[in-house]
Amino acid sequence: MEEQAATLLAALKKPSTAVDTKIQLFNNLKSNIKHLRVPDAAQVPIFECIKLAISATTSAALVSTGFSTLGHLIKRLVLQNQTAVLVNQSHKILPILLERLGDARESHRNAASLILADFWPLCHTEVETLIRDSAMKGTNARAKEVSMQWLVKVRKGALEDMIPGR
Repeated sequence: MEEQAATLLAALKKPSTAVDTKIQLFNNLKSNIKHLRVPDAAQVPIFECIKLAISATTSAALVSTGFSTLGHLIKRLVLQNQTAVLVNQSHKILPILLERLGDARESHRNAASLILADFWPLCHTEVETLIRDSAMKGTNARAKEVSMQWLVKVRKGALEDMIPGR
């Protein structure tokens, strides 16, 4: 998986690489993340790949693939009981997610919101600060709307988890 991540990272950094190639490399890596243990040596390069993908401005499909891969990576690392890696990498990913909350594409706003919900149990203070101090107080109307929806959804889920018998 380390080699896959390195190959993908090189492709993402090379502007002449076709978007379809980048997406195919991402999908191969995502498949392995879904089914195999993610080795320690591959984790940081994978986060770097995801960061480049979700901050891309040239391909909506690449952004969507990056979001999907990040969702699977979070689930895999939680299963591997390696949440410290997620917390350590969150400072690189959270600002990009904030930016995507105000994206013109609804699918990207929703994906960013879902990933923030995935990060919330792991680093709730950072996520809530980001939502409260940046998204809700910012000038982007889309980001404000999505952040308010996120807050209602997350808080409602937290309250439901506290009710016995659920």
